[in-house]
Amino acid sequence: MTTKIHPLSQLPRALLDARASFDCGTPALNQYLAQNASQHEARNITRIFCGEQDGALSGYYALTNATVDVSALTPDVIKKYKLPTHLLPVVRLARLAVDVRFQGRGLGQVLLIDAMSRVIRVAQLSGCIGLIVDAKDDKAAGFYEGFGFRRAPENGLLLFVPLPEIQELLQG
Repeated sequence: MTTKIHPLSQLPRALLDARASFDCGTPALNQYLAQNASQHEARNITRIFCGEQDGALSGYYALTNATVDVSALTPDVIKKYKLPTHLLPVVRLARLAVDVRFQGRGLGQVLLIDAMSRVIRVAQLSGCIGLIVDAKDDKAAGFYEGFGFRRAPENGLLLFVPLPEIQELLQG
């Protein structure tokens, strides 16, 4: 079973129409895809990427540009990468969801790895120091920690992974 990733703006018509029936088990994430994603794309607020498996809309993620206060990063990251002490550019993983019919098959990992590869491209074009995500809960935070994300000292549901570690993960 192969997963194809499409930008929302380039989804085949059948998959674009299938957004209304997407169900990841979290109503807010379902509603965002069905009602707001296209508007956010058109207004250049986010970029949405959708997974397709077996001709069905299987998952999606959203990326947006952001800044992070260096105080939200762990001291080891600040020291290791010699980061300045002001707001720093990052890419925010604004949403990531997998339809319940496809959960447990590794699609979340496929989507996250695809998002990370796009972060590398952003860094090449405009610069950023990594990827941040606001996890919904501790279970989601644990998923991200499995990919090298670190929890913010003051907010355990805000997680960050530095760009060099994304590059290393994707090269390995």
